[in-house]
Amino acid sequence: MRYIGIDLAWTYANESGICVIADNGEIVYCESQVFSDEMIADIVAEHSQEGAIVGIDAPLIVNNETGSRYCDGAIMREKIHGKNLSVFTCSKSFMLNHFGVVRGEEVVKAIRKRMPAFALTGDLTNKKHVIIETFPTGITLGLFPDAFPIKYKIKHKIKFETTKTEMGRMVNLLKRLSDFNPPVHNIEDFFNHSLSIQAMSKKGFKNLEDKLDAFLCAYAAYWLANNQGKVFGDDQDGFITIPIIDENEVRDGKSEKVKVYNKLIRDKIPQIIEDSGKKAIIEKVSGPEYLDLLNVTL
Repeated sequence: MRYIGIDLAWTYANESGICVIADNGEIVYCESQVFSDEMIADIVAEHSQEGAIVGIDAPLIVNNETGSRYCDGAIMREKIHGKNLSVFTCSKSFMLNHFGVVRGEEVVKAIRKRMPAFALTGDLTNKKHVIIETFPTGITLGLFPDAFPIKYKIKHKIKFETTKTEMGRMVNLLKRLSDFNPPVHNIEDFFNHSLSIQAMSKKGFKNLEDKLDAFLCAYAAYWLANNQGKVFGDDQDGFITIPIIDENEVRDGKSEKVKVYNKLIRDKIPQIIEDSGKKAIIEKVSGPEYLDLLNVTL
């Protein structure tokens, strides 16, 4: 069996991420580029001859002309590890008006045309070829609730340096998966928390983000093949499936949470933080930003 994650771009002009995990817990493929539906179907077919669960981050069944899908509302109403999720709600008219296509539906068609054995279903029982809808934010909450939220995605109102710090925290959390059931053994070959993240351009960072989201979708498929997850909605009108670890396995307070001060520093504060066993991440500022922070300090 193989476990395939797809972070699907809304349009054909943007990059999608694809990751494949083998049954022995090894990542065997992880890439982000502009893929056509047919290219995605070819990659899935190449890696699923012996069976596969494909987890896709995109709406795969959108029957409602307006409003939102039942599964979207259902997952937002649910308390997961005591916390709530927010998901992108969609309708067929919205998707067609904004993107020209419900791309998730088209990718499923392409995969099933290439390999008719694939079933689009939240029921993984006794099925060798399955496609499920999942999404990285829900996977993150289900697997790492003590660290949630992890804001590693580029947003207009969040400083890029802060986002890169959050990405470093996310990548570092992936190391836990070597101790999970099932484990992944070679995460650091593909995702390594180093200073390279801080040096990335937005283009390079987005490429990493897409690959990481694809990996999370692949691991969700891998986990769900070995454990009971949670399915919101149904096969008829749309469903979302995510892994949720047992409450007894949650690492309360042991994650690398980041506290952002947005202040000028002095008195060897970074060294004091490092001496306490934590990591200090600093950013040099100048010009108007420096003057604003100076006024706050004064």
